[in-house]
Amino acid sequence: MKNILILVFSIAALVLSGCGNDDTQNQAENNEQLPQLIEVNLSVNPENPQPNEEVTLQAVVTQGSEKVDDADEVAFEVWKDGEEEHEKIEGNHQGGGLYSITKTFKEAGVYYVVSHVTARDMHNMPKKEFVVGNIEKPQETTDEEAHHEGNHEEHDADDSHSEDDHAVENHHSGGLVMQFMSENKLQSGKETVLTVHLLQDDSPLSEADVRFEVWKENDEKHQFIEAAEGTKGEYKANTSFSASGKYYVKVHVKKDDLHDHQENTITVQ
Repeated sequence: MKNILILVFSIAALVLSGCGNDDTQNQAENNEQLPQLIEVNLSVNPENPQPNEEVTLQAVVTQGSEKVDDADEVAFEVWKDGEEEHEKIEGNHQGGGLYSITKTFKEAGVYYVVSHVTARDMHNMPKKEFVVGNIEKPQETTDEEAHHEGNHEEHDADDSHSEDDHAVENHHSGGLVMQFMSENKLQSGKETVLTVHLLQDDSPLSEADVRFEVWKENDEKHQFIEAAEGTKGEYKANTSFSASGKYYVKVHVKKDDLHDHQENTITVQ
């Protein structure tokens, strides 16, 4: 009888050990299956063009060390500072992960370009400012910015949000560039990662306080999620959305005297 009990316990121990190994192996496999985020290197050539000079706007799309040549969409949104009219032009695939357009600008001034890149179920939309002609950049101290700066911790329930807010929220002072990223196809109830890349004067901005403010359209409740810095200048936070619909994600960045934010819209299915 004693020998039978020993045999039973030995078999049970082996079964439990096997299950534990399977769980560990499955977890490792799941971690390996997590896709790398797509990266977009947006550039303007020449950097300071003259009026009526041909300009090349290009985006190099990568995922890890791989050049992405199967993007679903690469489009360049271009507008002049202070103007409401935006022009959106589909990029031409050149190969090697490179997508580009050529364009001329008749007037001198400050311009902005956003490359809208959708690839492999992810979306990335970096923004770049450039100057056409020989002008002095105006000091960005508009009434709109003063309003946002004085109310960054307050959220009026009557405040409306429209697609036109994109241009206003993406204007950043002090050489700050925010590159917000999220998965292109977001599912309600499924955990996802919100990511923002911060550059200041073309260098990664590290050790900043970054948080994501998230709320559903027409919902007064706002959720604040603290982001953690991984690689230098890259901040991430995990979250999930309880229901489908349109959401707003405002990125808040603070470091020393710098305080800025950018509002983005996402759709959850």
